[in-house]
Amino acid sequence: MVDLPVVLDLVHVDPASRREVWRIEATVDLVDGAPALCHLELRGDRGLDVLRLQREFRWATPLDAVCRIVPAMLADGLDPFEQDFPFTGYPHVARQRDLVDGRLTDEFLEDVATEYLSWGRGYAQRMADEHQVSRRTVVGWIVKARERGILTQVRPGQYGGELVPRSRRRPPR
Repeated sequence: MVDLPVVLDLVHVDPASRREVWRIEATVDLVDGAPALCHLELRGDRGLDVLRLQREFRWATPLDAVCRIVPAMLADGLDPFEQDFPFTGYPHVARQRDLVDGRLTDEFLEDVATEYLSWGRGYAQRMADEHQVSRRTVVGWIVKARERGILTQVRPGQYGGELVPRSRRRPPR
């Protein structure tokens, strides 16, 4: 993990004019023992392309950079201050390590649980199409998220539950 708080300052400069086109500044800090996005500022001297932002930027992007991409860089022996961070492709670009020792990571299952809750009934086919896996695989991910305490339990066959904050989860077995 990275020492918090972290301030990310992403800047895009026009190579021809050398002028700043846009800037994203985000602060990630600990809240109740878990990393949280505490500040986010988007600036563009000529306005922001809201369609591109909707398509390519998620609110969780700064958290993904701090909690997933930077630790992966450090594990690979890279200096995060010397690396270029991706500006597009989230959340998939941050999920390069969904499996650790053949086991799905809690971070991946958190993403799956969040996506599941946002889709509602009929989630399995939509998520299967999105992730290019079988419906049964998606259902298995939800079962694993519940088993690990990432998603609360519900009666068999019932949809729903709640995402459990990391600070309130039971320790892994």
